[in-house]
Amino acid sequence: MMNRTEILRLQREKVLTNIQEDYANRAKWLTELMDIDDEIEEMAEQKHKVN
Repeated sequence: MMNRTEILRLQREKVLTNIQEDYANRAKWLTELMDIDDEIEEMAEQKHKVN
């Protein structure tokens, strides 16, 4: 089973592809990319606080 970080990385790759292929909805994909990056960053910070 994939953990949350792996799922987010896969979603991020899909969003990057969508940004290039779906130019009409680029703002939507950029917003989603920022949301994914924020969540990855928050998870990294939480992991750092635990260790």
